Amino acid sequence: MSESSDYSPGPWAGHDFGTARKQYDQYAGRRYAAASSAGVSATDLVPPRIATDSSHPLLIACDVSGSMGGWPATIFAKLPYLDHEIRTEYLGQDAEVCFAAISDTGDSYPFQIQPFAAGTQMKERLQKLVITDGGAGPGYCCEAHGLAMLYALRNVDTPRAVRRPPFIIITDEMPYDPVSKNDANGYAKVKLEGHRASIAEIMEKLRTRYSVYLVIKPYGSECLKGDKLHGTTKTVYECWERLVGADRIALLSEADRVVDVIFGLLAKDAGQVEYFRKEIEGRQRQDQVDTVYKALKTVHALPSDAGEPDASKPSGRSIMLRPTAGKPTKKLI
Repeated sequence: MSESSDYSPGPWAGHDFGTARKQYDQYAGRRYAAASSAGVSATDLVPPRIATDSSHPLLIACDVSGSMGGWPATIFAKLPYLDHEIRTEYLGQDAEVCFAAISDTGDSYPFQIQPFAAGTQMKERLQKLVITDGGAGPGYCCEAHGLAMLYALRNVDTPRAVRRPPFIIITDEMPYDPVSKNDANGYAKVKLEGHRASIAEIMEKLRTRYSVYLVIKPYGSECLKGDKLHGTTKTVYECWERLVGADRIALLSEADRVVDVIFGLLAKDAGQVEYFRKEIEGRQRQDQVDTVYKALKTVHALPSDAGEPDASKPSGRSIMLRPTAGKPTKKLI
């Protein structure tokens, strides 16, 4: 479906991308003002635990600080398409999504997370997140990704998942390393056994439970030039590459393609790359397809290590066409 067209499956009939994006931009500003004036604290937006009985859960943690620009709003505007495809093609009919928001430890809301949801309830969940548009903190080009990772490890229950749930982090900055005991307990409601936990240790454990991917945008106003990385974007990419490997990172230059790239990541895990390519080439312009393929180059280069194929995964029959390094610490768990 092209960006200018409506997407109308089931309960999302009449949805328009452009209108939804404008509405969310307006809502995001009001939400922050309302939360601040009402005295909503950071911990008010973090439940002690969340759980789902879905056999196909998905976690998406998005950086919502100022340098991310309109990316969070773009994701929200395309939720109907995300909802439809994950249920019918890449995950399963009982798929549910958990959305988290990441900012800086110096902001009012460094970490937020909402319970799993499906269908139109995803819109309600996302509207409860506060887009901070901040970025103030003790480190340069760093955000509190470690809080989201620790929370997913300790406080998220997915007992019926048939395989490691995908956990997608969307950002343009590096994680703070290490994560302090005070930050873990104060913002993510996770009690560390030691005084701190290194990002490398957290990620190692996270990858035993989740199929972790990164979507990295160029930092701030930087852009991608040719095939070489430059400036802060290069530093950010190399940091995450050390943690997860190049085959787990999509380097994306355009916010409008973020949901397409998410589909590409899920296709990798589901063994649906062939379907993904046929579907996207049938609905997007060639330049848009090229942008997505470039972002997924390293991800699709190697076979998936997500585990054995899930026998209950969708068959991929329906195709929508376009109209005409910190120090080692004590063990965490």
